[in-house]
This record gives sequence, C-alpha cells and structure tokens, in this order.
Amino acid sequence: MSALLILLLVLAVIVVAALTGLLRVTRPGEARPPAPAPLPPEGPGVERLVLRLPEPARTRAWTLLCSLADAAQANVEADARTRFLLTQTRERYLPDTVEAYLGLSSGARRALLAQGQPAEQLLEEQLDLMTDGVREALRHEHAAADRLLTQGRFLRERFGPGEALFPVGDPSRD
Repeated sequence: MSALLILLLVLAVIVVAALTGLLRVTRPGEARPPAPAPLPPEGPGVERLVLRLPEPARTRAWTLLCSLADAAQANVEADARTRFLLTQTRERYLPDTVEAYLGLSSGARRALLAQGQPAEQLLEEQLDLMTDGVREALRHEHAAADRLLTQGRFLRERFGPGEALFPVGDPSRD
C-alpha cells in the first residue's frame, strides 16, 4: 500500500512539473527551444565593480559604460583602432582603474592625500580621461562621415546640372 502511495506521489510530481513548465518533454522530431545565451565573462564583473564606487564616480563610470554599450548596439562601423579602444576600455581599462581604487588601503589613501592627491579626485580624473577618449574615438567616426558628405556637396556643385564643365565660351555663338 505504501509503495502505491509513493508511486502516485512521484507521478503527481511529474504531472505538476510538466504542467508548470518545469519539465519539458519533447516528442521525436520536435525541436528543443534554444538555451539562453550565457553572459560574457567580462559582463557582470565590471558592473559589480562600478556599483561599489562612491558617488559621483559611480555615475561617471556608468555613463562611460552606457556610451560603450550604445556604440556596440549601434554597430558603429569603426576602424580597427576605435574598436580596439572601445573593447579595451570595457574589458581592461575601466575594470583595472576601478579595482586599483577599490584596492587602496587606508594607509595608501592617507599617503595620496598627504601628496595633495585625494583618491577620489584621481579616480574621477581617470574616469574623465577614459570618457573623453571614447567620445573622441567615436567623434572621429562622425568626422569621416562628415568628410564624405562635404565631398559629395563639392562634387554636386562642381559637376551637377547647371555648371559648365568647360566654361570657355558659348558654342551657339561660334
């Protein structure tokens, strides 16, 4: 009798799991749903580090991360140098900077302060340097597009309708 109750209990658990979606039974020939993509190894780490920063450095670091994410999502057609800078900023420069700040001992903070360089000020300066560098790298991409547009306007003015290619004289007078 107890064996029958245990069997019924196991069957009930399987039915409940199947109905709630915890257990997915696939039939032969039926495709399984794709597994969710794993997070990149560097993804959550830098965000966790940034969350540990004091304000206003935390906001500056998040702004930088957002700029990098926006550039990646916009599929910016960047040259190799710009892509390298954006990748390195996200994967190395920002995490290394934040880890260096967070790793400061109280003695190191006092030594920096005695030299007239508070740790928070140094961190903010370094975040500003990275932000300016990323902004400048992305701006150069816009500058290349602007040069192409300017060249197109010049060519339309030079070779477009109404512009004589060889303004020597009126051929109808000859």
